[in-house]
Amino acid sequence: MAAFVDRLVKRTVLLCAALAGLAFMANHHDHPCTGASVGAGGMCVSTSWAGGAR
Repeated sequence: MAAFVDRLVKRTVLLCAALAGLAFMANHHDHPCTGASVGAGGMCVSTSWAGGAR
């Protein structure tokens, strides 16, 4: 029974990782960072603070 549970957990983790990767790539394609921002997967961060801090 323990081996069955181990296989089930491993398969579930692999499936979730694959789905997360697909979601990341879809979001990266649909919502690219533009202008003064950098990032990936639709998670953009403004870079406007980088020019003035000295």
